[in-house]
Amino acid sequence: MLKSLSFIGLVSLASTTTAVASQVEFTQADASPATKVCAVAAEQGFSAARKEAASLGLFISRFSPSIHCNGEDIREFAKAAKRSQKQEKKVELIAEKTDTATELCLDAVRHGVNHLRLNNQQVRNLRCNDMPVKQFVKEFRNAAI
Repeated sequence: MLKSLSFIGLVSLASTTTAVASQVEFTQADASPATKVCAVAAEQGFSAARKEAASLGLFISRFSPSIHCNGEDIREFAKAAKRSQKQEKKVELIAEKTDTATELCLDAVRHGVNHLRLNNQQVRNLRCNDMPVKQFVKEFRNAAI
């Protein structure tokens, strides 16, 4: 019976992004309100930039150009920054143990939780790296094993 088995020792290596070179760190050239709003747009998106602008007494239209960041309309600038932050992470899973729970966790990542030959109670009790197996699979289903 699998009773709260934990899959200790699964290491996620190589947590690098697919496009490290395209990740950009934004720095402010000056302390103007528009520059502050652009920094917020780069880090948190367009909606957060609009709120920041309102708190600084600036108005950003949802439709017409009003503030430019690095020569680009703030809406497009925020979208481009968001895309560069959403690069897929590549992770490699390495099993440090060779016990049954470890094998079940790896099988669940490879083939899905429904592939495991366990009853519902056993699936609910199976833990991989101190998280429920379903959450573990959701997080690491695209990992290299």
